[in-house]
Amino acid sequence: MPRWTALFLATLTVVTGLATWYWLAPTGPPPGLTPKSPAIPPSPDPLLQDWPPDQLTLVVSGEQHGYLEPCGCSETQSGGYSRRADLLRQMTKRGFKPVPLDLGGLVQRRREQSRLKYQTMLSALADMSYVAVGVGPEDLALGADFLLSQGDTESPESSSSTPRPSLLAANVRLFDTDDLPGAPLASRLITSGQHTIGITAILDPALARPLAAAGALNDVAIRPPEDVLPAVIESLVKKGATLLVLLSHAPIDTSLALARQFPRFDIVISAGGPEDPLTDNPRQVGTTTVVTVGQKGKYVGVIGIAPRTMSPRTNFELVNLDNRRFSDHPKMIQAMRTYQQTLEQLDLAAAMLPIDTSGNRRFVGSAKCGECHTQALAKWKQTPHSHAFESLITGRAGQEDHWVPRSFDAECLSCHVTGWEPQKVLPFKSGFVDENTSSHLLGNGCENCHGPGDRHVALVESGDVEQSLSEVRVTLKQARRKTCIACHDLDNSPKFDFDTYWPQVAHPGRD
Repeated sequence: MPRWTALFLATLTVVTGLATWYWLAPTGPPPGLTPKSPAIPPSPDPLLQDWPPDQLTLVVSGEQHGYLEPCGCSETQSGGYSRRADLLRQMTKRGFKPVPLDLGGLVQRRREQSRLKYQTMLSALADMSYVAVGVGPEDLALGADFLLSQGDTESPESSSSTPRPSLLAANVRLFDTDDLPGAPLASRLITSGQHTIGITAILDPALARPLAAAGALNDVAIRPPEDVLPAVIESLVKKGATLLVLLSHAPIDTSLALARQFPRFDIVISAGGPEDPLTDNPRQVGTTTVVTVGQKGKYVGVIGIAPRTMSPRTNFELVNLDNRRFSDHPKMIQAMRTYQQTLEQLDLAAAMLPIDTSGNRRFVGSAKCGECHTQALAKWKQTPHSHAFESLITGRAGQEDHWVPRSFDAECLSCHVTGWEPQKVLPFKSGFVDENTSSHLLGNGCENCHGPGDRHVALVESGDVEQSLSEVRVTLKQARRKTCIACHDLDNSPKFDFDTYWPQVAHPGRD
C-alpha cells in the first residue's frame, strides 16, 4: 500500500465534512467573525474599472508553491486563497461570471504534509469553482499514484455538488497507460454564456528532468508538447470550441514559441515569469495573447474577452491580492482550519526524521542557558522570540476571532521553536518534537542563533571557559549576514532591517 494511502484515508472524512460545510454554511461571516474596518485606507486602485460584466472573463493563477496563505507571515503581504476567494465573490456580486483556471505547481516539497496540502488546495480550488488545473513538476514529484488518486474519475459534466477541477496535462502519461481513470486529461470543454472554451495544458519536459534524474518519475512519461498539441487542437475545434486556451507550465520563452507555432490558441497562460510580473505582461504573438501571473499566488490575472468583431479583443488586469481591497473569506478560513486540524490529528511534524547537528551537539533549552546568563535570559523573555510558539496558537492582535492555530504545522514550527533548520523546514536531532516532549524548547530560543549548547555547558563545567565561548560565539557580522535572515527572509519579514531590529534583542553575555 502506498505511504500516502493512510494520509488520504485519514483526511477523507475531514475533507468531505469541509465540502458539506461549504454548501450548507451561510454566506456571511461565521459566528464570532465580525467584519472589521481595515486599519489601512482602501486602495486607490479600482478593480476592473469600466469592465462590462457580461463579457467572458477568465481568472487565471498558478505556481502557488505551497503558499495557501499570503506569501510569508506578514499580513501586509499579498496573496492567499482567502483573498482570492473574496476577489471571486466581489466579481460575482458585480455580475461577472468568472471562469477560474490554474497552471498547477500547487506545492513546493515532497513530503506527507505536501500531499495533505495538495489535497487541501485542490479542494479549495473546487470550492472556488475552478474548472481546470494544470500539472507542475512539484505536483508530479508527489508521485504518480498520488496524482492519480487526486484526478476526477467522474465526468466533468456530472451533477456532483462540488465537482473537482479537471487535472489537465496533454503531454503527461502515467503508468504507460492512456485514459487511466483519474489521470490528467488532455483537454476540457467549458461552456460560458455564448462561448465554448477549449482548454488544454502542457508541462515542459525540461522542468521535470531534475526529478527524472532523482528517480522520482519512474511511472511518468512526458512527451514534447509539439507532438501532442496538433491533435488536441483539432479535437477541441471539432467539438465546437470557439476559444482555445493553453495552460503552459513552461518558461515564458517556451510559451511564446508555442504561441508562434500554434496560432490557433487565443490565450496562452504561462508559468516561468518573474514573481512579480509587472512589466511586459501581457504579450501579443500575432492574434494570441500570452500572460503570466507570477509565483506564490500573490497575483491573479483577469482576462476579459470581447466578441471577435471588437478591438481590442482582450483586456487584462493583474490583480494584486492585497489586504486593502480583499478580506479573508470565511470558507477559506474553514479550509485552513480543516488542514491544521488534520496536521494535528496525524502529528506529521513530530514524525519527521530529524537531521544531524554540527558535531552531533544537543540542544539543552534556554532555561539551561539562563543558569549562567541570567540577564540575557531576562532580555530574551521580553522579546517576541520567547513567545514565538505561543503566537502560533493565539495569532496576531486583532485576529483573535478567526485565528487558526498552527502549532502542529512544520512550516510554521521551524521558526517558532528551538532546534529546527528553518530554510529546509526540518528538525534537528534533539530539537523540538512536540509541546509535551520538548517544553524546554518552546519559542525561538538562544540555541537557534548560538547553536546547540550541550558542549558549551560541558566545557564551562570542566573549567575550559575560553573553548566554551568558541562553541556559541556569534559576531554581529555573522548575525547580520546569515543568522537572522534564516527566518527573517524576504518571504516572512520583507521589511526586516537588522540595524532597526538588533537593538530590540541585543543582550549581554555571561553575568
